[in-house]
Amino acid sequence: MSFDLYFCWRKPERMNFEEVSAWAKGIEYFARKDAQLWYLNPKTGVYFSFDFAAEAPDSPEDGPDIPNGYFDSGLSFNLNYNRPSYFAFEAMPIVEKLATRFGLGVVNPQGEAEGPESVAAANIEGLTQSWVHHNQRAILVMIEQPNFSRPLTMPAAASLYLWRYGKAKEDLERTCGEGVFVPSLVPVQRKGDMKAGRATVYTEGLPTIIPECEWVFIVRRKKAFFRSKKDVAAISGQTFREVLTGHIKSFHWQDPNVQIIDTESAEKAGKMISAIDHTLPRSEFEVIGTDSYVDIELP
Repeated sequence: MSFDLYFCWRKPERMNFEEVSAWAKGIEYFARKDAQLWYLNPKTGVYFSFDFAAEAPDSPEDGPDIPNGYFDSGLSFNLNYNRPSYFAFEAMPIVEKLATRFGLGVVNPQGEAEGPESVAAANIEGLTQSWVHHNQRAILVMIEQPNFSRPLTMPAAASLYLWRYGKAKEDLERTCGEGVFVPSLVPVQRKGDMKAGRATVYTEGLPTIIPECEWVFIVRRKKAFFRSKKDVAAISGQTFREVLTGHIKSFHWQDPNVQIIDTESAEKAGKMISAIDHTLPRSEFEVIGTDSYVDIELP
């Protein structure tokens, strides 16, 4: 199941897909596959596509319902359901940019109005609200199907933070420089838990940015014969912050909010983390895809 949009205009012809492809080259993360522009952002995990049909279908019933006075441009947009809400937050601004650049209107067949479809300007807020609403409806329908696995869930605020942090990570790295480690923040599932959490990494002794998270994978040096090796264990984000009270400090960064273990606190913090006895094995956790959970409340 997916959310589809159809682009139309006043011209009685298909648009030039080569021009659309050239436009997409000016935006990061697009790749062309024949008559499809595929968007995949490795920083956030968001993906969607623009698809082009150069020829009209043999039967009008096989194509989109375009209102009188408009013509099908041949271009459409596709974003799957059963995804976190931020997929739409990232996609719809690009939809609006494309429509504005080429003078296109949008037919949204997911609209609530009965009767013939109408043409509207591509509006970020309206399209985002439409996708979020229908994504929720689709998920609630799918979980009633006997062959559909119930998805993992994450609170909407946590999901949004994960997305914002992924977008900001490179800028944080440039701001912090080589002296401070900026870790990734990833969605994870603990074995047996149907709630997705967020996990980051802390290596003992390193000055480190600390994002909001439910879990921290701590990397510690472990003595062995003739040499030391690294040991990775997990603790809750709450425990991590409690142990390092006074050593995790605020960091001046507007969005999203992050903290820091700075150079002055790094050595002491490392020793405190090294002394923790009660941890969970890293093997209890699996890093999951950004399309492996949803951020709505399920019944």
